[in-house]
Amino acid sequence: MAELAGRLSERVRFEGRDDVRGAAGEREGGWHLRFERWARVELLSRFEGVTPRADTRQSARRWRLELRDGVRPTLDMRIRWRGELMLPTAIETDPAKPGRIILWAEDWND
Repeated sequence: MAELAGRLSERVRFEGRDDVRGAAGEREGGWHLRFERWARVELLSRFEGVTPRADTRQSARRWRLELRDGVRPTLDMRIRWRGELMLPTAIETDPAKPGRIILWAEDWND
């Protein structure tokens, strides 16, 4: 586990959306901090680990985050890191490497 701790050098925020509805049923709630974690953040090439969808000509940047297991992020959260907003697209755990979570994300604009 010590080798993992040395690589988790970036502080990332995981935010969740308030589920507040207006009179017409529209969302009125904003985003709020759920938790912060130390992570390793890595920018992937545009097409690494990506399955092309339809006739996409331009893709969002893809990110790989490695963090210690504990409070688990979910796919309905957003990630804030160094002014970037990211949307989680997949969350993986590897039984061969207990205590680690690999999270895949892409750029996201609100």
